Amino acid sequence: MFRRLILALFLLMLLAAPAIAGQAFPDLPLTGPLEAGQRSYLGLSGDEVRPSAVGARYVFVEVFSMYCPICQHDAPSVNQLYAKVREAGFGKDMRFIGIGTGNTAFEVNVFREKYAVPFPLFDDPDFTWHKALDEVGTPAFYLVDLEDGRSVRYHHVGALSDVDVLLALLKDLTAR
Repeated sequence: MFRRLILALFLLMLLAAPAIAGQAFPDLPLTGPLEAGQRSYLGLSGDEVRPSAVGARYVFVEVFSMYCPICQHDAPSVNQLYAKVREAGFGKDMRFIGIGTGNTAFEVNVFREKYAVPFPLFDDPDFTWHKALDEVGTPAFYLVDLEDGRSVRYHHVGALSDVDVLLALLKDLTAR
C-alpha cells in the first residue's frame, strides 16, 4: 500500500511538471458577480479583481467549462480538495478560484449551483483567459505563487486522479 502511494506521488509529480515553468501566470481581469463573502474570502481590498489582487500567498486556479464532461465529473473532487486544504490548515495561505473558459456568467452560475462549488468562479465568455493560457484544455489546474511574481508552481491538464496525493503535493509545494 505504501509503495503504491509513493509510486502514485512520483508519477503525479512527473506529470505535474509545470507546462509554463518559469513563466508568470497571466494577470488579466476576472469577471463575474462576486458576493461579499467571496470578496472577503479572496481578500480583495479594491474594486479590481485579478489574480495579483488576491490576498494570499498562493491561488489554486481551475480552468473549466460547464460543457466539459471531465470538469463535471471532477467537480466533487475539486470541492473535496478545497475542503481538505482548509482542514489541513494551509487554506489561509491559499485561495481557490475557477475560470469558466468560453462560459458566460449564466453558464458559470449553472455550474456553480449544480456542483455546489464553494469557491469563487469567474466567466470568460470571449476566451480571453483561454487564449492567455495558450488555449489550454479543460480541466486545467494551476498553483500560482503570488509572492513570487505569479510564478506557476504546479500545472496539470486533465482529470484529477487522487485528491489525497494532490493534497500532499500541494502541501509540499507550499511549505516554507
